Amino acid sequence: MRLVLAFVFVACIATIGGCVLMRGSDGVLDASWTAPTTNADGSSLTDLVSYRVYYSTTNPPCPGGPFLTVASSTARPTPDQKVSVRLTGLTMGQLYYVAIATVNSRGMLSGCTPAASARARRP
Repeated sequence: MRLVLAFVFVACIATIGGCVLMRGSDGVLDASWTAPTTNADGSSLTDLVSYRVYYSTTNPPCPGGPFLTVASSTARPTPDQKVSVRLTGLTMGQLYYVAIATVNSRGMLSGCTPAASARARRP
């Protein structure tokens, strides 16, 4: 699984001394990844139920950070199947680390992907 996060472009407002970054708790991050098609042992993945999207301001976010559960649209993902989610309620301008794990039909949790990072932005 390769995780991709949306990047933030900060525009400067006319101020003395540089840019102003407004902070609030309404920031978002868009995360997307390619669904896995095989298990860790190389066998075909046939029982995918959901993803855990871990996110935190500290690295690594997984496995101890808060997470959002995203249902899988299929138990058998096809090659190059994309999955995406929007994380909301984040602090705008804050750097977040995000990692993904999978959950199968037996409730078993996979290892986490390497973390990707980006700053929360306005929706």
